[in-house]
Amino acid sequence: MKDAFEFSMPLWEIAARTSLVFLAIILLLRIAPKRRTGSISPNDMMAVVLIGALAGDATMGGSTSIADILAMIAVIVGWGYVFDFLEYSFPTVARLLREPEAPLIRNGRVIRQSLRRELLSEQELMAALREQGIEDVNEVRSACLEADGQISVIKKNGVQ
Repeated sequence: MKDAFEFSMPLWEIAARTSLVFLAIILLLRIAPKRRTGSISPNDMMAVVLIGALAGDATMGGSTSIADILAMIAVIVGWGYVFDFLEYSFPTVARLLREPEAPLIRNGRVIRQSLRRELLSEQELMAALREQGIEDVNEVRSACLEADGQISVIKKNGVQ
């Protein structure tokens, strides 16, 4: 029982493994289309679960010590704080780490090039508009796919 509370690997290795896996996942998520993070399909959910399991195995490196696990959690929380701080303090870093919004509709016209780039079908766009009470694209002044994967819509003036 005493072994459960002792480190089973050096702290530098815990920090290095955890940092490497965390940064690799951040990089992979950065290059994934935004819709992958905003609307989770069953396939996407399965991929997230498997990535989490594989990342956990890679991070743990066979470790079962509570001390190791707590140290790994601390490293992950620390990296999260560092990224949040850097994004807040340096707009250039925020632009590198966060995708800008992608325009999908401008003055009632669908921007098909943006749909293709974001791997978003016109049916998915129309479903998002209907969720916001909009039946016709002509009612929309602008619609954007935000960095979090959600679609924001601004109606034209005079449209209820």
